[in-house]
Amino acid sequence: MRNLLCLLFLLLCSISAFANKVDELKTDSDVVKFLKPLQESFNYIGAPQLKIFSTEEIVKVSNCDSLVSTWNIKNWQKIDLNNDNRTDLMAIVSWYYSFCNFIAIDKGNNTFQLIQIGQSANIEGCQLIDAINYHDQPLIEFHGSHPKGRKDFLKKNKWLPNTDTLIYKYGNFVEFNKESSNYKIDSITFSSLWGWYGWEGTPKKNPEYVDRVMKIDRSGRAILTNNKEFVYYVLAKGQKKPRDPSTVSGIFKTKIKQADLEEIYNLINYLSIKKLKDTYAVGWTDDTSSYIRIKFTDGSVKYIADYGGVGTYGLRNLFSKFYALIKTQDWK
Repeated sequence: MRNLLCLLFLLLCSISAFANKVDELKTDSDVVKFLKPLQESFNYIGAPQLKIFSTEEIVKVSNCDSLVSTWNIKNWQKIDLNNDNRTDLMAIVSWYYSFCNFIAIDKGNNTFQLIQIGQSANIEGCQLIDAINYHDQPLIEFHGSHPKGRKDFLKKNKWLPNTDTLIYKYGNFVEFNKESSNYKIDSITFSSLWGWYGWEGTPKKNPEYVDRVMKIDRSGRAILTNNKEFVYYVLAKGQKKPRDPSTVSGIFKTKIKQADLEEIYNLINYLSIKKLKDTYAVGWTDDTSSYIRIKFTDGSVKYIADYGGVGTYGLRNLFSKFYALIKTQDWK
């Protein structure tokens, strides 16, 4: 009997070790209480009226009425999106008079990464997410729409429907790729430029100046150049010390950590980046252009100019990794 009790106790401990806060959610109210603390990373939402939308409310505040039932959308659901035996959360939450799609990924020890999929629905029309299963791999289907052209940005009735299939990989969601590439990379140059300039047409390969340039060779040696005016006006006006590449102008050097470099290389391969378009642009103004130039060992070059930095989910993930390097590497 004592052995049986010990076995049951160990079993309960084992179950509780894998359980997380998402597993405990039962009602819409539970989901709201769970999401509110995570909203700190999305302060611009700041919705005191935060709530979980019902299917009926989704129909009411969007142009999705004929699509909700077709896609069998759920207002929230619990699912393990990255096969780590921890439960993640998908939810459609209020954003003033519209809604946003959010996913909370369990990062261990009941800490969560909150990710927004798409923009606000009243910015870009009908946008909804649901989950599918592909060979035991959970995937996200993001149902949205996009304008036919730049001039149609404010004309929602001229937008075209589209569906992106996304997978959680390399720390965020990217477009699902059944067969990644195997490029041999010689060097990478990543740069950014803030302002309205890119709206009229994504800037050319060699703009007159950029705010920031990061060059990485095949061994991971990196040089980061911060433009003086950019730092002065955008990052930290008047700040001179400490010598921090995220707030100070000048030239910095480092050796990128091997694990970080390999993750960037692996992501570039997973995206099959040579197959992506050369230019992307959002429909609004006053945003940041992101430029990436990859030279391969076979001599070929892939250049992408992305006004807004959100051309694809994969590119958004890739660009974020370069920005992260500024804070995570030992720059001198």
